[in-house]
Amino acid sequence: MKFLAALFASLILAGVATADVNKKCPVSGKDVDAAITSDVAVKVGLCCSKCQAKFEADPKMQQDAVKKHAGSKESPVNKKCLISSKDAAEGNTSDASMKVGFCCEKCKVTFEADPKKFISKVK
Repeated sequence: MKFLAALFASLILAGVATADVNKKCPVSGKDVDAAITSDVAVKVGLCCSKCQAKFEADPKMQQDAVKKHAGSKESPVNKKCLISSKDAAEGNTSDASMKVGFCCEKCKVTFEADPKKFISKVK
């Protein structure tokens, strides 16, 4: 009975571990190994705290920002607010990030060397 409970718990945890990452490797197209991931992050400029709250409440907008600006060396990555299109205010930024899964360490290293090349393939 304890074995079945442990097995059931591990299956649930395995499902949770893969729920927040892509299913296919953006480099090779193979199935993802949930243990091999990388966090991709960007700093986004916004014009005011109201727009910052809207941005932080919208995971899709955050993911789109990461996909658009992955690998950018600028901080923040945008000059215009993503919500209002007004000039981004200095010091009014938000962090956007997403976890990306890979099939192997080689693909992870390849991706991290040039995230912009592969980020559009993350679904």
